[in-house]
Amino acid sequence: MSVSSIMSLVKRPAQAPQDPDSVSVGVRGVLAATEKLLAINRGITETDERDSLQFKHLMTPDKLMQERIRMDADKTRFNLMRRLAKFRSLKPMNPGAFNSYTEGLLVGHPLSMPLEEINPMHLVEQARRVTHMGPGGLPSDDSITADSQNVNPSQFGFICPLSGPESSRAGVDARFSWGTKIGDDGKLYQKFEDRKAKAYRWLSASDLDGKTLGLPD
Repeated sequence: MSVSSIMSLVKRPAQAPQDPDSVSVGVRGVLAATEKLLAINRGITETDERDSLQFKHLMTPDKLMQERIRMDADKTRFNLMRRLAKFRSLKPMNPGAFNSYTEGLLVGHPLSMPLEEINPMHLVEQARRVTHMGPGGLPSDDSITADSQNVNPSQFGFICPLSGPESSRAGVDARFSWGTKIGDDGKLYQKFEDRKAKAYRWLSASDLDGKTLGLPD
């Protein structure tokens, strides 16, 4: 990268990068939301089941890292570009210039927890852990509602209803069911048998909406 390109990058007005997972609401979206709220207030329709898995997006460690880089956590990229522009050279850029992106996620992050590694089964149990707490989720235990702790029908086959802590975070700090997979779209997938097609299919909670599930014989 040349000095001229560095200067052009610094002088451009800062624009927030577009989130690929977000969609612009627009005028029609605002009107639809308003119509929905009025219908709920009049008793014409019911509220959406916000605790259903089909309305949730799972953030894996690689997605969290991608988000930190995209949102320029701790203004790492911004401060680096200012130094490069000041010296008009790449010399201020050291090999660990972007380490803060990784360190900020692994050290001191609310979702990072060092394991004691005494019981091997504890490692297996923590590998299946999923939580609503942390940045982008529930900030504290005071934000936990009774509805969020209840077992939701959409969790069948995806979230274990038994595993988890025996504390105020029961139902919020949960564990995946065995065989659950995480898709690139941030949804949970489980293998179900399609009796009509006589084949197994990987389906998400959205795919199962409106369908009848049964336990194996």
